[in-house]
Formats: sequence, structure tokens, C-alpha cells
Amino acid sequence: DFFSPSTHDPSGIVMIGGELLHEPEGSRSALAMLPGGAMDAPALSLQGRMQATDPATGVASRVGTFQGINRPAKRGAETILYTPGYGALTTPTGGSRFEVRVRLDQAGPLLPGVPRSGTVIGRKSGGGSTIGAGHWVLTGVGAAGPALASEYQLGTRATITATVTGLPPGTTDAIGGGPALVRDGVAIPRAGEGFTAAQTESRTSRSAVGQTADGTTLFVTVEGPSQGRRGMTAADQAELMRSLGARTAVAMDAGGSAQLAVRDDLVIPWSWARSLSDVVVMSYRGVTIEPLPFRISPNRDRVDDAPTTVVRSPVAGVTTVKIIRRSGKPSKRIWRGRLGASSAKVNVDPRRLKLRDGVYDVRVRQLPDDGSGITEQRRRVIVDRTLGSLNARQSVVRVGNRRQPRVTVTFRLSRAARTTVRIRSTDGRRIATIASGRPLRAGRHAVNWNRRVRGKVVTGRVEVTVEARGRLGTSGLVREVTLKKPPKQPKRPRP
Repeated sequence: DFFSPSTHDPSGIVMIGGELLHEPEGSRSALAMLPGGAMDAPALSLQGRMQATDPATGVASRVGTFQGINRPAKRGAETILYTPGYGALTTPTGGSRFEVRVRLDQAGPLLPGVPRSGTVIGRKSGGGSTIGAGHWVLTGVGAAGPALASEYQLGTRATITATVTGLPPGTTDAIGGGPALVRDGVAIPRAGEGFTAAQTESRTSRSAVGQTADGTTLFVTVEGPSQGRRGMTAADQAELMRSLGARTAVAMDAGGSAQLAVRDDLVIPWSWARSLSDVVVMSYRGVTIEPLPFRISPNRDRVDDAPTTVVRSPVAGVTTVKIIRRSGKPSKRIWRGRLGASSAKVNVDPRRLKLRDGVYDVRVRQLPDDGSGITEQRRRVIVDRTLGSLNARQSVVRVGNRRQPRVTVTFRLSRAARTTVRIRSTDGRRIATIASGRPLRAGRHAVNWNRRVRGKVVTGRVEVTVEARGRLGTSGLVREVTLKKPPKQPKRPRP
């Protein structure tokens, strides 16, 4: 959501597990999450109502309103409700404000549309009232203070209700944002929602959350000028989300707040990472396995011979890792053990497992102790011994009366393949192609290069790459080599 960089106060609604922690921004759309994983992007507003009743006479005061929940004062005259969800033990302090402290009849969170009653047990000017479990505080700022002071005396009964209009029934979580980008699969080019033209029409990095018709959740962040990119307008962003299949989508904060992280890694790089006030977190309670190299080559050249991956589980249970051939058999167990909010390193060694070349799935499966159901994840790998043992050796050979530098590239093929050998710079620029799609039989091979490009001898750090195309696709190896300056030529004797 958008937020104040000085007070860290969110602009819109914050609702977690059904508890209302911050009121919505009346003019803007929000992201609402419903049971079963469905999402919506409604426009919400707060109707905060409060009423005092004299316990002796039963006479009720007028119905008052409050405009804020758990936030700093924004207006010269307003009433704000503070609950334990505010996070601090006391309310903010300030000059022109009056507060009443209410002890609830029954402790519990602030739920939208659910009236809560209690007794006024404290009155104070200037703020700083204790909140605590089962205690709420009503703060009257400026002109709202005297009315609160006159109606809510010690011992008075108070009834407080926070209704959020537009909130879909059953909503469990919600976060502010805006503008809405897609509704019913149609992009919204100009949503308005109280945003300035500078906010919606400038090209910058942007973030959004959406959902497709089949329930797939989309977290999308776009690079901007800070990453050397052009960036997007809100209208561009709406069309992007629609093109990705979103039936519903809402924009979140932009610019330096447009951040997307997978575990601890920012997907979009920032030279500085702005601290954020509130975020959406997608979590998975099942077992996971980190990706393996796409191609494993167990040919004893110490390159992807037997990679190690990591299996993680947030819950306790018995975990099994197997490797299964795509065609069905064989299925071999790699590892089995107990995990409980922990991880384990697992080695995938095709030689030890006596696996033939082919396409496999590495599958991790866990049976949790709490009976929540089996979870599993798969990673595809190709076992391919076609190419191995790449080396590049520099030498000097005599050609006539001259000494010429040479690079000899050697490698081994376990089966026939069409082979390409290239020399590239370390930034990926092609320098020379020594062999292109050359059909070679199984065995050890050597390809020579005279190090000359356009008549000049290449020096410095380069990459030697070999690609072998066979029945399992194209495998490749890379080796870095620093090419030394060639020796000086001996002077020719004068005739």
C-alpha cells in the first residue's frame, strides 16, 4: 500500500485474519482476500460509530462517528480509535486532544461490522493513554475532544462499531492500494480514485496483485528508471495485467516501493531498499525442494556430476525424496528422514543410483505429523553424459621460421553429437567460432585455434564454450582462459 514515509502510516485498509487494524482510504480500491483463495478489488469506506449510555438511567447519547483506526492524527478535528492492534502500549501524545479508555466486556479483536461494548474506566487530556489487552481508547482531536469529554464520563457504557462498506462477505485479509487495474477481465485505463496525474501517468516502476479465472495469483513488479528501464504508466500496467490473464487486478505502491522479493532476494534490483510499511506475503505450508541444475552430467569431470539441493519444511513430518524417470521406471529413493521447521541437504548422484541418461523428476513428498495432508513438489532434471572434461591448453608451435600461439580445446563425447566450439568475451560477445555443428563420434576430441581474428592475436580473459547437440537436447560446458601475449619473434639475419 501507499504510506507516509515520516509516520509509516498506511494510506488504506489493513486487515489480517479478520481483524481490522487500519481504516480504508475512502476514494481508493483495495485488495481483499476471501476464503478459498479468491481475490477482489473493491472500493471501501469506513463507517465508524460510537454511542455512550448512562448505566443508571439507560439514556443513550447521540450516535457519534470516528474517522480513523490506529493511526496518527491527520485532521484538525477528528476521532480516532486505538486498539491493541496499534502495536504500541500507549496512544500518541499531543496538545489538543482528549481521550477516554474503554474496558471491553470481553477481550477480542476489532472485527468489521461487529459491535463491541465496554465501560469507560479512564479519561485523559494530551494523549498517552494505556491501550493493553481488552482495552480500547477513543481519542478526540481538536474540536472533537470536548464532545467526547462531555458524553463519555467514568462508568459510562460505550458501544463501538467499525463497519467497512463494500467489503465482500467473508473477507479474511485486506490491504489498501489502487487504482483498480482490471475488473471482470477488462483493463481499466483511467480509474481516477483520487490519484494525481503525476501518480498514474508518470513512467516508473510499479507493482500489482491480480488473479486469473482459474484462481492463479499474480504478483507483478515492473522495472523503472532506477533499473535503466522506461517504466510504465498505470494504464500500461492495467493492459499488462489483462494480457497476463488477470480477471481482477489492483495496483499497489509504485516507485521505490515497487518491490518484489522471493525469500530474501529482491527480484528487481535496487541500489537502496526502501523500508515498507505493509506488504502482501504469499506463503506455502508444504515441503519444498530447491531447483537443481537443468542438466546433470555424471561423467567425473567435476561439473554437475552430483549436485546437492536443499529440502525445506515448515512443519514436522516424514519426508521422502525420490528420482523418477519420466517414462515411469525406475523410481529410486534418494533420501528419507524427519523434518520439522527445518531443512536438509540432499545429494543427487546418478552414478551411485545407477541411473541411465534420460529425463527425470526429483520428487519430494512429506506426510505431516499434524495430519494436514501430504504435500509434494517436483523438479525436472536431465541426466546426460554426452559432453564432459572440457579443457583448453595454450601452446606455441613453429610454423616455418615463425612461432605461432595456439589454443587446443579438448573434450570428451560419450555418444555421437553435432558439436560447436566458440570463443567469447567474458561479457558474452562472440569472438570466434572454431567448429560449427561438426558431427563427431564418441570419444576424445581436440580442436585447435590459432588465436587470430582479423589478422590480430587475441589476448586477455576469454570463455571457451562447447555445445553438443544429441538426442537429449543440447548440453554445454564453459571454461575461462587468460590468453597470454605471444612470444616475440626472433629477428631475421640480414642478407
